[in-house]
Amino acid sequence: MSENEVKRLADLRLRVEERIKELEEELELMREVERLIDDALRRGSFAKASQVAPGEEVPRAEEEEAGAVRALRRTRDGVLLANARIGREALTVEVNPELNLRSSIPPFKSYFINRVLSEMKAKDEEEGRRPLTYEIEESSDGRLSRIVIRNPGDEDRINELLNILTWTLSKMLEKVERPGAGAGPSSDQ
Repeated sequence: MSENEVKRLADLRLRVEERIKELEEELELMREVERLIDDALRRGSFAKASQVAPGEEVPRAEEEEAGAVRALRRTRDGVLLANARIGREALTVEVNPELNLRSSIPPFKSYFINRVLSEMKAKDEEEGRRPLTYEIEESSDGRLSRIVIRNPGDEDRINELLNILTWTLSKMLEKVERPGAGAGPSSDQ
């Protein structure tokens, strides 16, 4: 085997390992979202998601009042990731500027934008609802500063968005805190 082939195989192995890690993180998130949904259902209806038939109406807990602000914190240590203002027409998330998070840090684009928001938008369009739209704002030095999600949907979907965003920002912060983490411009392709 030539030296080029060995280097190529080593590079492929590294890419496969990175992809496996991404998928494991996504699986971890999905399990957390499932647990949060079950918790919400338990509070609102005392029924697990697996016990509710698809399409069946589930009684809802009290809706948050318009304009409510929710702090998004990392579970592990309570670090403030962002503050979210929940409005009737928009969900506005102000990212903590002290964290120096950039939209180029995975899994922001690859997961939150390209999977979560894009899929929610497509589902809205498919179901004939006003589609979710979003704007990502960065400071002049490239830091992620604000995320505005218009037509975010009902309380359950807003909670889902906030939980997923909390997880996403937590993973991004882990990469910033870890020396040598891939936070460069091409790391989230």
